[in-house]
Amino acid sequence: MTQRNTPTHGWRILHISGDAYTRGFTHGKLLYKELARVQSVFAFIVKQINFTDYLHKSNTEIKPIIKTKFPEFFEEIKGIHAGAKSKGVSISVDTLIAWNAYMSLDTSFKDHCSAFIATGDATERGDIIMGHNTHCDLATAQFFNIVIYMYPDRGNRFVMQTCPGYISSVADWFICGSGIIGCETTISKTNYKPEFGSPFFCRIRQAMQYGNTLDEYVKIMRDDNAGDYACSWLFGDINTNEIMLFELGQRAFNIQRTQNGVFYGMNSAMDANLRVNETTDTAFNDTSTSSGSRRARLDYLLNKMYYGKLNLKIGKFILADHYDSYFDKDRLGSRGICKHTYLDGTGPKPYYPSAAIDAKVVDSGLARKLNFWGRFGSSCGTAFNVKDYIKAHPERAEWKPHLVNFPSKKWVQL
Repeated sequence: MTQRNTPTHGWRILHISGDAYTRGFTHGKLLYKELARVQSVFAFIVKQINFTDYLHKSNTEIKPIIKTKFPEFFEEIKGIHAGAKSKGVSISVDTLIAWNAYMSLDTSFKDHCSAFIATGDATERGDIIMGHNTHCDLATAQFFNIVIYMYPDRGNRFVMQTCPGYISSVADWFICGSGIIGCETTISKTNYKPEFGSPFFCRIRQAMQYGNTLDEYVKIMRDDNAGDYACSWLFGDINTNEIMLFELGQRAFNIQRTQNGVFYGMNSAMDANLRVNETTDTAFNDTSTSSGSRRARLDYLLNKMYYGKLNLKIGKFILADHYDSYFDKDRLGSRGICKHTYLDGTGPKPYYPSAAIDAKVVDSGLARKLNFWGRFGSSCGTAFNVKDYIKAHPERAEWKPHLVNFPSKKWVQL
């Protein structure tokens, strides 16, 4: 068993190996302090649902599927519980399952992330370039600094950005020993209720650990699809230099593949059929919305301004971009690729405590070593201070116990 826990410029880097239970035990033991805090923050962010009812829904709809269809991952979750308990922190298996599944069970957390992937003629050297930043509330954000290098006893080794207690990424950002790299942006405003089959976090973890080709990723993700986490998945295969946009709703899906070009995501489905039939989203071409503004800006940056020039340095610039397509100027707010919703009084939730809380870029060369560049905190490096925020927006005072400061951090190679 390998276990190592290294802090790096705001990131926590863990190296874990062994069988499922051992991996989980190490995870829980190393992150017991964070898991203790997860429980209070988790209960707060799902407060619109009675927490007892929330756990009941998870236990009745999701837990039996994991135990039956994904026993390896159920053992890993049991190990996380036991590892935390060994350090005096009690977080139940049921709570851990619900925590892994909160994107499945609560549709209010669907609108987050900007991402792109490019290859061939679109990039400076013809290799694959991938970039992603996570947009989420600033309470949950404190947990997304975990980077786990996983060396399982079966399947592929991989590295993923994740949270304490998660068995998949959910950020989503991962690089696998198979040569597959991936990230995603959620598809917002789905118009259906999930019909529970296999939960998304089990399917994507299965793909990361056991999928070896883009075709296998599609097959695993579509198998018994619950429709619980509609996403625009961006996958790349550094063995073949091919990239893929794989959008998956409940029944609708969209697959595009190329060895010369760019795909990106920004929370509106790129596929019109999926967007029209499985969502109520009208933001795609509306630059007054966050999705519409980011779609216009990403299209310009990736397909016009930087096409043929994309590299790691430019990828960092793109993720830190503040251009507001509606106001036609740079502006720290909710419409930029680097989001600062907590500073914006013009959106549907004025000054809501949410933002872009990281940035990551990778190319084929780094991916071969399971390395990437990352920045934790704002993608542009702007600091967030809880005291200043609450003073300016006392209407958000209930958030104060659950927020932490995010000082400006530098890019670091992980």
